[in-house]
Order: sequence, then structure tokens, then C-alpha cells
Amino acid sequence: MAVSTFEVTRAPHFSGSLLAEGFRLMQERLAVYLALAAACAATAWAVFPRIDMYSVLAYHPMSLVSTPPVSVVLLLAMLALFFILPSALRRIQPNFKMTVVRAGITIVTLASVGVLTDLGYTLAVIPGIVITVLLSQALIGALLRAREGASFREIGQAILGSYRGSVQMTKAHFATTLGVVVASLAILLVPFTLVLITLAVLGVQVPPSLIVMAPVLFLTFIYFECVRYALIVRWYRRLAEDRPTASP
Repeated sequence: MAVSTFEVTRAPHFSGSLLAEGFRLMQERLAVYLALAAACAATAWAVFPRIDMYSVLAYHPMSLVSTPPVSVVLLLAMLALFFILPSALRRIQPNFKMTVVRAGITIVTLASVGVLTDLGYTLAVIPGIVITVLLSQALIGALLRAREGASFREIGQAILGSYRGSVQMTKAHFATTLGVVVASLAILLVPFTLVLITLAVLGVQVPPSLIVMAPVLFLTFIYFECVRYALIVRWYRRLAEDRPTASP
């Protein structure tokens, strides 16, 4: 059921910059991403005459994310994660595939880590940061441990084992892992936010521009999410190589 550290360390080493690696990851499912981008454009084309972007921003700028063009972008971006993850994880485990079981594990792991992290931030900022860092490798660990056709018990063991493995891997590299987590978030959020602001500004001045900017926003997310996961899997492998005797 588990993937051993030996299997991880034998995977081919990464080469090239993160930006180039992100482009290669994006290329693997480019047809899917372009089809989803076209859906974003179609949504914007259907609704832009009924959207007063100036009123949206004047009333509450954060409501921009609830407008149909942007909300569809975010929804399809979440769907695209199930294509980005396997592309990235094949850099660790070349035969990795996203199956129904692994898709379920992705949802459960992200949700459970999110709940634990939110609980930590509710108690105080520091516990939230600590939990975020210690469990930052849990999703990748769970996906690499799980197999198709696993029982519910095995799935639960894979997820719990990934929590333990993530803590073991990160506690000795806490500060560096924190830096990787912050950098990975900045890689995605900074360009995505800039393009989102551009979409809003152009949407006020030239409403039909939403037809172009919606797919641009989506593809911006896809590319930089690929770059982000290129960084994440590189760091996971580095941590795995530092504990070669760890049990699966």
C-alpha cells in the first residue's frame, strides 16, 4: 500500500528551473487546460452584458470573486488540480496516476488539513503556522502511499500515515519548510492577484474584455500552480532523501 523512501529516492532527479518545469507540467495536459479556458471565455461572453463591474467594485471589492466569470475560473481551477497533481507527482513516482481513490484521498486530506490548520489559527497565529508547516507534506505523502482498490481502512491508514510522515520529515527542517510554503503561496498568489486586478480594471473600462481576461486568469492560475507544485515535489523529495531509513 505504501511507497517507500527507497522508491522516492530512485526517481529521476529534477533538472532546469522551476519556471521551465512548470511549463513542462502544463504541457502534459495542455488540451484539457485550453478546453477549460474556453469554458471560462464562454461564461464571460454569456454574462458580461449583465455585469456592471464598476458597481461590483464600488459596493464591495471582494465580491469580485463571486461574479460568474471569476467564480467559474476558481471552480475550474479546483478541478484542474486533479490534473496538475499527477503530472507533478510523476516527477517522484513515474507511474503515478490519479485514480478515483486518490481523488477522494486528495479531497479528504485537503479538507482535514484545512480544518486542523484553521483550528490552529483560531487558537493563535503561531499554532496555525506550526500546523501548516508540519502537515505541508501530508497530501503528497497520502497520494504516494495509497493504491487503487484500497479499502476504507487502508485509505484511513494512508492518510494518518501521511500526517506522521509529514511531521517526521518537516520537524528537523521547520524553518526551511516554512520558507518553501511561503514561497509556494507567493508563486501562485502574486501573479494571480495581479491578473485579477487587471481583469477588474479592464472590466470597468471595456466590459467585453472579460471574454479574454477570464481565460487568461485561468491559464495564469494553471501555469503558476504547476510551478508551485514543481517546487513542492522537489522539496518533498529533498526531505525524503534526508530520511532514507524511514519506514513506509
